[in-house]
Amino acid sequence: MIGEKLEPHNRLVSDLMLAQMTAGEKDFALRVEHLLNKIPAPQYRQVNVEALMALAEVCDRNPSLQIEEYIVLDVLIGHAVRLAWLERFPEQGDCYDEHKAAAWRSFYNTSAKECTNYIVKAFRFLTQVGQAVPSEMTQPLTVAAPVAETE
Repeated sequence: MIGEKLEPHNRLVSDLMLAQMTAGEKDFALRVEHLLNKIPAPQYRQVNVEALMALAEVCDRNPSLQIEEYIVLDVLIGHAVRLAWLERFPEQGDCYDEHKAAAWRSFYNTSAKECTNYIVKAFRFLTQVGQAVPSEMTQPLTVAAPVAETE
């Protein structure tokens, strides 16, 4: 899910997408771009792009990975922001909500590599709660140059 999680049109349902499109089809890219362009804040839109790139890398490295539920980018990114802040300020764990705005500002100022690493940590946490983490998911990802923002 990209953008507003309560909006059903923001869901990219893999079964439907695969039934309607072939691999690499331009319509898929246009659909994703349309959803990203609905995000009004450019910094948050860019973080969504970084999250999608990180998820693509995780999927490339783990071709048998299957997620039964929707991946809600808002939740994934929010968790990454929290992880990044608490890693930097562990003493604020009990009062994170009081520092949430500062945490988001700080996250927007991280490099693409740091952003990706926290997205992967958040994904790992959210999908592996109570389970052992596969070794291939513990290796750091290499990140290409950040995607330029399009308006």
